[in-house]
Amino acid sequence: MATGERWWLGIDVGGTFTDLVAIDRTTGEIKELKVLTTRPHQEDGVLEAVTNSGIAVGDIDEIVHGHTQGINAVLSRTGAHTALLSTAGHRDLLDLGRMDREFGPRLYDPTWLRPHQERPIIRRRDRYGIRERIGYDGEPILALDEQQVREVAGELEEKGVEAVAICFMNAYLNDEHELRAAEILREEYPELYIQTSALYPVTKEHERTTTVAMDAYVGPTVTGYLSRLEKRLAEIGFGGSLWIMTMNGGVGSISETSNAPVFQLVSGPVGGVAGAVQLARTHGGGTSNYLTMDVGGTSTDIAAVRDGATPMTDLWTVEHGLVMTMPAVDVQSVGSGAGSLIHVDRLGGLRVGPESAQSVPGPASYGRGGTRPTITDACLHLGILQPDLFAGGSLRLQPDLAEKALAEVGAQVGMSATELADGAYRLACSDMAGALRSISTYRGLDLREFSLLAFGAAGPMMAIQVARELGLGSVVVPRHPGEFSAYGLISSDLRVTKAVSPMAPLRVLGAETLEAEFSRLEGEAKADLLNQGVTESDVTTSREIFAMYSGQTWDNRISVPLDHVDEAGLEVIAQRVHDFYQQRFGFTATELPIMVTTVEVTAAAARPAEAPRGAVESEGSSLLRHAPLRLAGKDFGDVPVHDRARLSTLDRIHGPAVIVEQYATTALDEGSTARIDESGDLIVTLGD
Repeated sequence: MATGERWWLGIDVGGTFTDLVAIDRTTGEIKELKVLTTRPHQEDGVLEAVTNSGIAVGDIDEIVHGHTQGINAVLSRTGAHTALLSTAGHRDLLDLGRMDREFGPRLYDPTWLRPHQERPIIRRRDRYGIRERIGYDGEPILALDEQQVREVAGELEEKGVEAVAICFMNAYLNDEHELRAAEILREEYPELYIQTSALYPVTKEHERTTTVAMDAYVGPTVTGYLSRLEKRLAEIGFGGSLWIMTMNGGVGSISETSNAPVFQLVSGPVGGVAGAVQLARTHGGGTSNYLTMDVGGTSTDIAAVRDGATPMTDLWTVEHGLVMTMPAVDVQSVGSGAGSLIHVDRLGGLRVGPESAQSVPGPASYGRGGTRPTITDACLHLGILQPDLFAGGSLRLQPDLAEKALAEVGAQVGMSATELADGAYRLACSDMAGALRSISTYRGLDLREFSLLAFGAAGPMMAIQVARELGLGSVVVPRHPGEFSAYGLISSDLRVTKAVSPMAPLRVLGAETLEAEFSRLEGEAKADLLNQGVTESDVTTSREIFAMYSGQTWDNRISVPLDHVDEAGLEVIAQRVHDFYQQRFGFTATELPIMVTTVEVTAAAARPAEAPRGAVESEGSSLLRHAPLRLAGKDFGDVPVHDRARLSTLDRIHGPAVIVEQYATTALDEGSTARIDESGDLIVTLGD
């Protein structure tokens, strides 16, 4: 670290706000800031946050960044004009998917179309079936028709195609045809962005095709954004390291992460889970088990952190019909946030979201042209939010505009503004509780072992009601909850994941071959980290396989805690598979062969730790005022409003009450008690 470079910045771009957290590595001082997200050029908001942080650019050592450039392009279908080269006869794989149909209001709709047909990322006329074939064993059956590829390249140039995805059958076993096709396209049409399934060469043809197609679709958008951001930062004098958060829970350099932009789709929410894992490992709130609830302006992101481990998944769904295979943090989104619009549906039912007011025009109470009510307006009307203390006082909310918007919608269903606000608030909390059950109770987790970790600017103001619906006993609101995802970015390690799919029985694969695959992947992953400036002694690796019993369709991620696999190690691996099945499904089938579909290695390098966190003892009373509060249908009259920054570890705040801080508000109901622990986190115990 050069002289003067002592600040680390975490910058998380959300749907409504761009959050910045800055930590002085030498003193532990923390700065936080929110600015409105700028669309479509998110780099403008990032630069605004950096320049308004009060930190000299020359004092910034590192910036860790999570963005939504890629996911916005997918959801709005504004990605690159993309083509797909697939094996002849398989160009409709994106449309066919897994041949399932989403349960919901359109289940019996006779006009229903498959999701990718209705909203394609690659139109059918831009998909080409190429004459070639690799067999199930990786051996070529039909040679690549190189002349056809050259003819297709000419068509792509005529159409103005910007990106191409190449995904051939069984290429995860032998990618020579994919690589040759890419080489020909570069010769004929050098301007193309090209991606092959080498970015994550594993089995599952539909998911592998979708992953490659999505990468090509967002690739030009994401790499263009990163290039502009890097240039703009350099122009204002930033000379430190710029790291990008990826979906596997780690960070990487721009050059490394630009090789697979699809792995950055939801890098911001992953930062929140990374922060939760860091907190769990230090037993924040006295537990290492959290249900995380990150409520922003546009959506709520949820995850289940158990035993301080990062929750991982191998199949990640963008939306129904778009399922990707990649190592990703298991974080899910619900279309309900503080900016979600409150409305009445066609049948006269009250609904919250998924449409959002976003940053422009924003909630009605912002006074920026929005006329439709949101959860922010409801919370303001109920007294949860204080109009002059919102966002640290940088934006004064206007209660009269909130009441007017609520009254107009309430009139449609015969409700007053207060009744509508109360009903919408409870409905939004119920939606969040239902989503949290889907990743906990429905997966066999015992909620009595978990606390609710609430963050995001709106998380704490919904948390108590959500926790009560789930029957949880406590809520943890971390320090700086409004920017907690940005804090998680700073605490993330550098991480690289490599995988290969042998598709063979464990015994047939054998110890020697399995060890050789692990060793090769470890070497590749370490090399990628070394290229990012990491010292080899700082690198740690973990091994995993994906396995299932012979005859089954879906595999499972199994950790392999072995530095070297020998014959005895095969027995250890087999037993771990049996133990997994017993724990997860309640049975074992030891008589069946174990199929190993994929071998995976993750290499990580811990970044230097910042100064330790701790509670800040303040002098003077925390009580700011008394103000009216209504929660869960109960009118509590005037209740105390406290300043969290002035709370000490000796204070106990009994609900009903409101605790405000710069970018978040915690609403306590009757029977709940809040305290500050030694780390500065707010711990709320829920009583009767």
